[in-house]
Amino acid sequence: MRVIDSSVLVKYFSREKGWERARKYIVEGAITLDLAIKELSNAIWKKVLRDEIDPKLAVEIVEDIIREKPLIIEEETKYLVEALEYSIKYKITIYDALFIVLAKNKNLELVTADKKQAEVAEKIGIKT
Repeated sequence: MRVIDSSVLVKYFSREKGWERARKYIVEGAITLDLAIKELSNAIWKKVLRDEIDPKLAVEIVEDIIREKPLIIEEETKYLVEALEYSIKYKITIYDALFIVLAKNKNLELVTADKKQAEVAEKIGIKT
């Protein structure tokens, strides 16, 4: 089981470079935050605006995640205070800090395509 952040979900569902590795992690068992579904939806919306993805497919992707639940989705609020502390201390976004805190609290590896987020996670002892 691994924590997967929004950047990895976007890679997978948009079939961006490296999506095969993201698929492997999801199939092996993954957990994410409900925030990731919102961020994925926003990224897909932007791709629709740029004519990179069909609007119907965009809706199907989000529906499938909600219905099929290919990964465990945790509610983010319970991690917010600790995430804010990390955000302030390491000067990272609250969004990135939330995934770091989830990985820390679950004692799991964090999978991210965000280099700065990975560096901060490693500083506090989280495998990336």
